[in-house]
Amino acid sequence: MNYYVYLIIAFGCFVGELFTMEFSLTCLGIGCLGAALAAWLGSALWLQIAVFTLVSVVCWLGVRPLALKYFYNKSKDVKAPADDVIGKQAVVEIAIDPVQGTGRVLVKGESWKATAAKPLATGTQCVVEKLNGVTLFVKENK
Repeated sequence: MNYYVYLIIAFGCFVGELFTMEFSLTCLGIGCLGAALAAWLGSALWLQIAVFTLVSVVCWLGVRPLALKYFYNKSKDVKAPADDVIGKQAVVEIAIDPVQGTGRVLVKGESWKATAAKPLATGTQCVVEKLNGVTLFVKENK
């Protein structure tokens, strides 16, 4: 096979990697670059396929874990916005009545539906205890 076919496939892999960010297509793209080099040197098709396979597997087993660790090492510390409000201070925006199921609080500049164990008046300072779906359960600050 001509080396430029491998280069086109490698380019496609690298572009596809921009959408997945899991380094799988990068490993295949690097394997295609190795096969392109073998084709450019005039190797037989079976050797080109062997080079592609070997380089891709080595990249998959050696480079990919290091790349994932380097780029995603802080992902365990990242919280979803919904989980980030737990324990934060809040202000009652619309009076909370647990019987009626009404009430809203303002947390970090965002308005959330809220409930509490007892009714809370507008302007009351409270803290978010837990999240149930999209409803915050708050407790009055004392």
